[in-house]
Amino acid sequence: MIKKTIVFIWITVFLIGLLATIQHSYAYASNINLLRVGFDPNLPPYQYYEDGEYKGLLIDLIKRIAEESNLEIELVPMPLNEAIEMFQRKEIDMILGIRYMRSLEEVMDFSDSLVQSKVSFIMPMDKAEEIRNKLNVEPFIIAVERDSAEYEFVKNLKKANFNLSFNQESVIELLLMGRADTMIGVRHVAEYTFEKYNLRNEYTISDVYETPVYYHLGVSHEMPGLMALINNSLRDIKLSGDYEDIYNSWINDMNLERQKQMVRYMTILSISTLFVLAAGLLINLQLKRKVNVKTKELSDSNIQLEEKILEIRQSNDLKNLIVGSSPRSIVIFDNEGQIMSMNESSLKLCGCDRPLIGESIYELVPINLMLGSLERVLKNGESFTEKEMAYVTPQKQSTFRYVIYPLFDYVKTTRGAIITIEDITEEKILRAQTQEKEKNQALAQIISGIAHEIRNPLTSIKTYIELLPRKKDNPDFQKQIATVVPHEVERVDKLIEQLIDYAKPREKIIELANLSDVIDYCVTLFKPVVQKNDILFNKKIDRDFYIMVDMNQLKQVIINLLLNAIDAINKRKTAIQDDRIYWIAIGVFQENELVCISIDDNGIGMADDELKNVFELFYTTKIGGSGIGLPLSRQLIEDNEGTIHISSNKNKGSKILITFKGVFHEEEPANY
Repeated sequence: MIKKTIVFIWITVFLIGLLATIQHSYAYASNINLLRVGFDPNLPPYQYYEDGEYKGLLIDLIKRIAEESNLEIELVPMPLNEAIEMFQRKEIDMILGIRYMRSLEEVMDFSDSLVQSKVSFIMPMDKAEEIRNKLNVEPFIIAVERDSAEYEFVKNLKKANFNLSFNQESVIELLLMGRADTMIGVRHVAEYTFEKYNLRNEYTISDVYETPVYYHLGVSHEMPGLMALINNSLRDIKLSGDYEDIYNSWINDMNLERQKQMVRYMTILSISTLFVLAAGLLINLQLKRKVNVKTKELSDSNIQLEEKILEIRQSNDLKNLIVGSSPRSIVIFDNEGQIMSMNESSLKLCGCDRPLIGESIYELVPINLMLGSLERVLKNGESFTEKEMAYVTPQKQSTFRYVIYPLFDYVKTTRGAIITIEDITEEKILRAQTQEKEKNQALAQIISGIAHEIRNPLTSIKTYIELLPRKKDNPDFQKQIATVVPHEVERVDKLIEQLIDYAKPREKIIELANLSDVIDYCVTLFKPVVQKNDILFNKKIDRDFYIMVDMNQLKQVIINLLLNAIDAINKRKTAIQDDRIYWIAIGVFQENELVCISIDDNGIGMADDELKNVFELFYTTKIGGSGIGLPLSRQLIEDNEGTIHISSNKNKGSKILITFKGVFHEEEPANY
């Protein structure tokens, strides 16, 4: 009788506790005011704008969760990066459709997965075979979402050029517009877009690279009760079959459907098992209670351990895949210089048939020639990027670009260093060829502009020569011919000398350059060209300014920019007929420790979308333009440790500002 009474009491306590938990959840929900939920509307079919309303799988799901949890929500569309900023400022309460971000885990709880898909390579059907076979061999333009896991992967592909976007919808648009050869993105988004525009037979989803991707609902750490309520509602929706209905109404994925069915069966089985265990616990509650508590603790710890092991395993697999597949040579070594890891590319570079694990990095040729800054990396944790080195062997001459950065452990202690090396020999050759081509094109335009400047003094000389037989005894004529002819010959000689000087190929030489002399040189070349085009030329240099630079490369940059200014003015003359006086102004001035070169014009100018792409390779707005000039100019300026900035207004003109670190004499200190 006593045993039955005890059992009855424990059953009553269990039911009262269960009822209290349910009432607490409803009470929590009733105390919450309106919740603002931010979401990125550029993620179809999960969340997007169409026919005057926001719709999608996740939109329907969050509304169903709110209904199930008795929550009042307001959906606020915005870009993802803006949503994260507003979340951190507590201007919104949740973010819908967010991937897991380690950087947010201190302020955000991530719900159970709302939807799962895969990240895959997507490419045109007619180029698929070529891209698969030559992805690491020939350059392809890859569209990818900025700051995503897939972007970190494709950055290591050899010769890959990136066209970055801020969301998945824009990534697909780049592919459809032909601005990318292939893309890497979320499979569901791609399938929905191809189905919408009837393009399913024109594109294929490749298995070259695949990884799962999960989308969650992000909730503040300060609302733990809300996260529990949402997860409980989500599980109830999945168990009731409502989730399946919502999912199938937006996505046709049979494989995922079978997985969901299996999860549902396993969930039912797990719940049934829990009920059996609960019934067993009631038989001898006094004895089983402590066992149950310990079992639950061990079970939770085991689940967390398995999840952590799986996460580490997946992370290590991805890292090994990236390192092993990278076209760059990668070598990892400890603080003593003992080699810990080498990838396949590094073995080929060093001529090794196996990884030299445990041997010294200081004896590994040619990598041992790149370790001049290693001590600062190991001691101070500094990184050295974009260093170049020429390496000559009896067989060939190569150029390598290398990066050395520290290897930290989980407590941020330096364990060693990593060096990545890229063979840029072909890139250097191509860059030199491109530079020479632009130089020749500029030279041709200059020659056509100064032809009449050479013809004029030659005509004067010819006239005096023809008069010589008749006036050779005339003293005044003798005085004139002795004065005029040498002057005209000097004019022609100076023009020809400058042309030869500009056309002459030279090795890069960094030297002290007087910008006044460089500008005078370029202005002299262009004076006939601007006069021929009825353009005023204004030069403003009030004193000498000195910088360390390759003068030949700087001349090429200024000449290219002046040619662009002339083209812009001529384009406006053709497009707009008015009485405007056209001009080009070039000046040099000092700003703190910097010396600045400004080139202004009042030509056709550029719109914002043109200005945004002005330094993109092969982008041009000129008929017959190559799209190489400005990217090459920026490369030459950056090679000389300078910067270039362009501002422009359509139909008003452009302003170009080039800056270098100045060299100031003691008697001419910098103005601070």
